[in-house]
Amino acid sequence: MLDTNLAAGPLQTLTGVWAGPAHHDNQTVMSFAPDGTIALRSPHSVGTGAWRAGEPGRFSYDLTETFTPAADQAGRRQIHVDAHLEGAAYHGIGTVETYAPDGVLPHTTTSVTFTAERRAGGRAAWHEVVTLGAEIRGRTLHPGDEGFEEACSGWLLTVEHHPAAVVVAADAEDVAAAVRFAARAGLPVAVQSTGHGTSVPADGAVFIATGQLRELSVDPGAGTARIGAGLRWDDVLAAAAEHGLAPLCGSSGRVGVMGFLTGGGLPLAGRTYGFAADRVRSLDIVTADGRLRTVSPAREPDLFWAVRGGKSNFGVVVAAEIELLPLRTIYGGELSFPVRDSRTAAHVLGSYLAWTKEQPDEMSSSVSLLCFPDAPQLPEEFRGRSFVQVRVVYVGEEERGARLVEPLRALGPDKDTCGALPYAQITEIFQDPKNPVRVHLRGALLHELDEEAVRELVSFIDPSAPGGPFPGIELRHLGGALNRPPARPHAVSTQDAAFHLWLRMPAPAEQADTVREVADAALERLRRWDTGAMLPGFLFDPDSAPERVRRAYTETDYRRLAALKATYDPDHLFRINHTIPPSSDDDRDRP
Repeated sequence: MLDTNLAAGPLQTLTGVWAGPAHHDNQTVMSFAPDGTIALRSPHSVGTGAWRAGEPGRFSYDLTETFTPAADQAGRRQIHVDAHLEGAAYHGIGTVETYAPDGVLPHTTTSVTFTAERRAGGRAAWHEVVTLGAEIRGRTLHPGDEGFEEACSGWLLTVEHHPAAVVVAADAEDVAAAVRFAARAGLPVAVQSTGHGTSVPADGAVFIATGQLRELSVDPGAGTARIGAGLRWDDVLAAAAEHGLAPLCGSSGRVGVMGFLTGGGLPLAGRTYGFAADRVRSLDIVTADGRLRTVSPAREPDLFWAVRGGKSNFGVVVAAEIELLPLRTIYGGELSFPVRDSRTAAHVLGSYLAWTKEQPDEMSSSVSLLCFPDAPQLPEEFRGRSFVQVRVVYVGEEERGARLVEPLRALGPDKDTCGALPYAQITEIFQDPKNPVRVHLRGALLHELDEEAVRELVSFIDPSAPGGPFPGIELRHLGGALNRPPARPHAVSTQDAAFHLWLRMPAPAEQADTVREVADAALERLRRWDTGAMLPGFLFDPDSAPERVRRAYTETDYRRLAALKATYDPDHLFRINHTIPPSSDDDRDRP
């Protein structure tokens, strides 16, 4: 029990956060908790211990301080201090025993002066996780630290994260150390490589940021690239293009490679080549036991299958080896049609849908229905206007690509950027936002669309229609290689859908509930054409409920994923995501 005399008043109690040259470093911060425990942080060390109250205004404490990898020395210190309070400061005299890494005691220093000033009352937010930094070569950030909020923020500003700590990993060993710590502490793990970032709140988690893992090498002879978890597709596109090669990427060069690959990856040339996961040769992953494993078709093939589509449910991917394509150029671009009335929009959309049925696998495309507000921050050409935009990517000769696109050109677009372009510029076709945005995102897989579907979709951008207008709807044409079994099986499937539906709505914080209701209503209006399935790479926070996550997989694949989860993560450490809970014995026995 602590001496209650010490807690007579706010300036007479030791409980709180103290900072100053506590014994050797001007940036030392100590947290004294009401339960008698201590946590210490400095730029080069962490520590834990216990304190005891004595006579009023006096106390003592014992502390074990460990040097972090960032320090110029290794080993630990054992510290004993007898001290007294003087208003908002404390002063003490103590003994320091310094131990080498092998446990030898080289020397003892006595009569060491200790002093600190009160920073705040109450236990520090990092009190329970301070020892995490003892093994980390990179940075360990806690709530209130400079750079903490920046380190755990992503492209999607509608999701806020309040983790217990952030590990900015310097290498794979840092990732493994952070996972082992989380397992010991009983805390969940959240993962963010780079790019768009995690889309489920990481509250109370050990948040591992792998943006510093930027290994990148291209083997032109083998046609492969080895990619660290901190890279975006812009990086890989540029490196591969130097050798006349190309990766399967999506519409944004700012998307992180690992999140894209582990979600399956719906590439712009998907009808020709399939999912990006098809081209993954191996993955380096830290699993819940803190082990770094290399998985491939020959090494732990079940885990290799699960991670490509199972996202972060099975561990932290730190590197990947992927196949590159011998592509220097493609034929592609955008055709934009301003919407003057619903008849115009229906004609363009209906013509596009009919056109897709005649296209070879070498042609991938999408159509967007956009309704822009009359807002001053928008370019004048978009303010208060609606558009139908068709985007195409053709893998083949420029002349044939132009012939295939001719029926769309005959519809009279106001803007036509289609032509031959270097593959390295493929993401410029979509002009996705490069800066963080506050937007609500939803996805679904649809059957073939008929005339009634066209009328329903067009009504979304008609201000006079009930429930309209809706800011942004995109349909990506599937089929081709996307609907065929891959050479290297994985957990991703279109489940024979014809189109992927993508809803995007601006989501100011004060309108979050309203925006979600509008999106739910929009999906309900399209229920007739909804297959009931989803793609794992397009699951965002509103779709994090287990019953919705299950829709992203076939029933057979979901059961296999849940069983593998029970094998590799039985304690559900990786649950800050669109989680797949580990199956129980009853689940596995159920037919």
